[in-house]
Amino acid sequence: MKWRCEHCGKPHERNDPPCGNCGHSEFEKAVVPMAPEADDEEAAKTYAWICTECGNDHPKHTPPCDRCGNAKLERRELRYDEDEIVEEMLEDSSDRTPSADVSYLDVLDAKLVVLFLGVAALVAYLALGVLGIVQIPGISPASPVPGNATATDGLVFADVESAYVEELNARRSADGFANLTADENLASAATYINQQVVRAQYTDERPTVDESEVGSRLGDDCAGGYAPATYSYDLNRASDTPTERELARRLVASYDQTSSFEDASEESIGVDLHAGPDGVLYVTRIVC
Repeated sequence: MKWRCEHCGKPHERNDPPCGNCGHSEFEKAVVPMAPEADDEEAAKTYAWICTECGNDHPKHTPPCDRCGNAKLERRELRYDEDEIVEEMLEDSSDRTPSADVSYLDVLDAKLVVLFLGVAALVAYLALGVLGIVQIPGISPASPVPGNATATDGLVFADVESAYVEELNARRSADGFANLTADENLASAATYINQQVVRAQYTDERPTVDESEVGSRLGDDCAGGYAPATYSYDLNRASDTPTERELARRLVASYDQTSSFEDASEESIGVDLHAGPDGVLYVTRIVC
């Protein structure tokens, strides 16, 4: 606290008379005048420095005006009508449409935009897969199987398949084995496997045999397991055009040269024939 001389009023840092100005030997405590406390109403007021030329407001007295360059700023109280401000905000929000001034891309976070674009691209890709434009395993429809699944050179495959079972049973009977019964479920599974083999031979696809698909076609048949076999027979190398019966006999003999159907535990059979674009016959049989 500062001190001052009682006689001349000279301020001193410490109470150490005599006074260096007049030599008086008594000091008194200096009284620092305090600014009067502002009342609540005054403290709540907001002021700004307003340019007298253009009316631009400034938070501090920092001439010249940053808008027009005028050197004179005047301190004024800022007055707000709270009810009017709330009313304007409500009117503005009710009249505004989402796309009037601000686009969704301006509002959304950049990461969300990237996420939405990625989802849109994925949906488009899946849609192309469903339409078959882009091949997506498990989604795209299966492409057409090359060649012919019903006939070739006037030979009806359904008749050849029936004759195939008969010729095979004739061989089994001659050797003392029981006949095999043609089964539609086994024939359906044989058709699926045969078509996958043909696709692999004549297309750029890399199809595989889905065991769950085979199982769904077999149903409850072959619960103890099944034995599939696929082989080919080139009709172009034949010296004549055989009948359905003769073709069936040749197909049975062609396979019997390397493998045997003579298994006493086998009871059912399914057969499928498919002609490739080059005339080669593909045969798949399933027994169980």
